[in-house]
Amino acid sequence: MTCRHLLLSFACLLISFQVAIASEEMKMAGDQAMTGDKAMTEHHQMEEPPPNWLDERLGEYIPLNAHFTDSSGQQVLLSELIDRPTLVVPVYYRCRNVCNMLLGGLVEAIPDIKLKVGEDYRIVTFSIDATETTDIAAHSKKTFMTALNNSIPHDSWDFLTGDDKNIRLVTDSAGYRFQKKGEDFLHPIAAFVVSDTGKIVRYLNGYRFLPLDLTMALIEASENRIGTPIRKALEFCFSYDPAGRRYTFNLLKITGTVILLTLGTFLLYLVFGGRKKKS
Repeated sequence: MTCRHLLLSFACLLISFQVAIASEEMKMAGDQAMTGDKAMTEHHQMEEPPPNWLDERLGEYIPLNAHFTDSSGQQVLLSELIDRPTLVVPVYYRCRNVCNMLLGGLVEAIPDIKLKVGEDYRIVTFSIDATETTDIAAHSKKTFMTALNNSIPHDSWDFLTGDDKNIRLVTDSAGYRFQKKGEDFLHPIAAFVVSDTGKIVRYLNGYRFLPLDLTMALIEASENRIGTPIRKALEFCFSYDPAGRRYTFNLLKITGTVILLTLGTFLLYLVFGGRKKKS
């Protein structure tokens, strides 16, 4: 009995330790969410989007016959651009913060994606604002290519504009809803990955891209299959260090979890093993 009590006490201490870690992470996540909510409030200056603002339609297809205008003024079909796994990013270029944060997050992630942009995958950004012009798209492209030090092929990241009909053909097929409010737009902060056939295989929510998560989504798109999102597993096992530009293994968290599971198994063995002997 003493051994069992000791083990139970130790297990309780470990549980408390795990709860403390989880509480701190929830606090950090809450702080980040509040920051994101503040940005959305400042961005839209009005009501929150409805609950069904983004209806994920995994396995469905975006229309590759939709046509847009690229940043050089050329008319293009999506089928001419989406000829390999493609990250599709809906934004509007005159957005004052969250869209720039989304594209900025992508710029930070691109160097750490374990695939070559232009060879293994492409990026297509298009404006949801039908009034935006080619010049605005060209300026936005120049800004973010400069942020990448022009380290990727110029034709690997397209910045498109289009009319309302073609914009909504794509957004409706992806379950991406938006609404103009004054000079701004209510819209989700999200991107999605499609295969070379236009099949939607993954949605990426928020303006922070995990390079490994994006790499896995692009690999899934290359195999034309829908994968289970691994963001939660990645965030549990790894922490991304922006300064070092690498993932660090959460040794303390994983070790604590393994010990806890081992103790739980051992306790179950003691309890049910003891009952079996008595019977």
